[in-house]
Amino acid sequence: MSLFSRRKLSEYEPNDHQHQLNKLNFKVTKLEDRIDKLENDWECASQGESFQLANGIDAKEAANRVEKAAQKALPNELKKAFDEINSAVKNEQQSIRLWQYKLGIVNGEPQRVRIYHIAALSKELKKYGYETKLDSNDSDGRFSSLKVSWEGKETSDISKIDPAKKYILPLEDTECEITDSVTGKAISHEVAYACPRDDKWEIIYERKIYSDAVVVPGKNIISAPNWVKSIEPIEAD
Repeated sequence: MSLFSRRKLSEYEPNDHQHQLNKLNFKVTKLEDRIDKLENDWECASQGESFQLANGIDAKEAANRVEKAAQKALPNELKKAFDEINSAVKNEQQSIRLWQYKLGIVNGEPQRVRIYHIAALSKELKKYGYETKLDSNDSDGRFSSLKVSWEGKETSDISKIDPAKKYILPLEDTECEITDSVTGKAISHEVAYACPRDDKWEIIYERKIYSDAVVVPGKNIISAPNWVKSIEPIEAD
């Protein structure tokens, strides 16, 4: 090796050694910080003091959040379910299957996207006389679904309907806000009503302050399907 080459190596070798030493010292410092934090957490725990991760929640809080999300989504999910039921009735079907998830793309990655909270939806649809059956290997599985059929037993006292009077048939827990597209503020509310259309009963959405479009003669209700009779009627003014 020439004198020039040896001189160049001797200039770089100490610098490289110092760089490696600095990296090692940095790693040791980070390790010491982690050990100090673990010792502090252990000391708090031994003295009965509670410590918790910034994003930590217990099982009860997790369950409460899921329940709140399901209840918040219920009005819109009912509306979607009734749309699917209406389409099935027009096609002369006796039942439909509602899936809990669909496969979607989120941030470029395939993920499950929720369509319905089927457990909450099942309880709600039973109020309207529908027969429901949860069909899943597990309650939150990828292929969980809800079968909804409309051949259930009559659950209402139809004798209280006066054929000569008129009624509205609002579906419980279906109220939705109508928001301004610019401000995002609620400007009105819609409610789902059962109404006869072209000799078939359908679910339509109308303003909470209803119009004649959703008023139904009592005589029509008496001969209506069981799911319609299960809705609590309100006498129209």
